Amino acid sequence: RRAAEARDLPVRLLGRREDASDLIAAADVAVLPSRREEARSTFAQEALHARVPLVATRVGSVPELVGDAAELVPQGNARALADAVTRLLADPDHRESLVRRGVRQAGTWPTEDQTVAQVLSVYDELTQPRPLA
Repeated sequence: RRAAEARDLPVRLLGRREDASDLIAAADVAVLPSRREEARSTFAQEALHARVPLVATRVGSVPELVGDAAELVPQGNARALADAVTRLLADPDHRESLVRRGVRQAGTWPTEDQTVAQVLSVYDELTQPRPLA
């Protein structure tokens, strides 16, 4: 917030919202300018599930997560990020292509129920009594 104000940027920060998924779904393009992503990006997943074209930095697990369903740019390259967003906004056919790829890519991810079942399975395995050697 301070950086945006100091540079007098035309940015409106909304703070914590309960309707974040609705805001993502209403977007023309979703942008994930991460410096790093240690785990699977929830934002990237929500954007692809919402059928919103995604521009993201090529960091952490993002490339593997999104495959060819997003425009990936180098981390820290603001010009590449801005250019990718501008290109997408100007090209509805490319946006639609990314949406189709996003639907396909999201279909490869485990469902919430599958993820819970996997976590519970690991938990069960780790909590089983083991004979002392």
